[in-house]
Amino acid sequence: MKLIIFDLDGTLLDTLQDLGDSCNAILQQYGYPVHPLEAYKKFVGNGVRTLIERALPENARTDETISSLLTAFKTYYEEKTIAHTHPYAGIIPLLNTLKSSGYLISIASNKYHEAVLPLIGQYFPDIPFDLVLGHRAGHPPKPDPAIVIDTLHTLNVRKEDCYYVGDSSVDMDTAVHAGVTAIGVTWGFRDEEELRQHGADHLIHQPHELLAIL
Repeated sequence: MKLIIFDLDGTLLDTLQDLGDSCNAILQQYGYPVHPLEAYKKFVGNGVRTLIERALPENARTDETISSLLTAFKTYYEEKTIAHTHPYAGIIPLLNTLKSSGYLISIASNKYHEAVLPLIGQYFPDIPFDLVLGHRAGHPPKPDPAIVIDTLHTLNVRKEDCYYVGDSSVDMDTAVHAGVTAIGVTWGFRDEEELRQHGADHLIHQPHELLAIL
């Protein structure tokens, strides 16, 4: 069987405003400068700890400060995620088509695992994903290919039968490192040039275009 692994933020879900609003609220709470929403397109993608680190002024990026803001961020974000987050147009029909056509579908996200599961339950309650993985303690984040390798082993799929779909250089690098087909989406947080430079085998501009590649 063929497997399609999806990134989450910027690929299936538009989470940018809720991530940016939550991070800005915590920065303001601790007395640090906030950022325009556009800046968060470059801050996200490598996990929430890196998001906090990038959002802080350089002279404030100590382990203690990052850890304090990270704890506060998680509490705030988990209470506010329903404010603006939503699936991109065409995503739910695509996922339904893939499942009805017999494909395996899974999620591999750098968002911490405890935040991924409720998002899937809330925004995709009727989509039977075959596996959902966020970033887990003790596991390296993307672009390390471990999360893809784990998925392949769990679902018993060869890398030659796997497609990885994402919106950033982190995703393309992950796919390249794992030896699977890299598909970049242009509706997410990064631009086409970044996706090309990091090894995208295909680019798609609308969700339904994925079907023509498969």
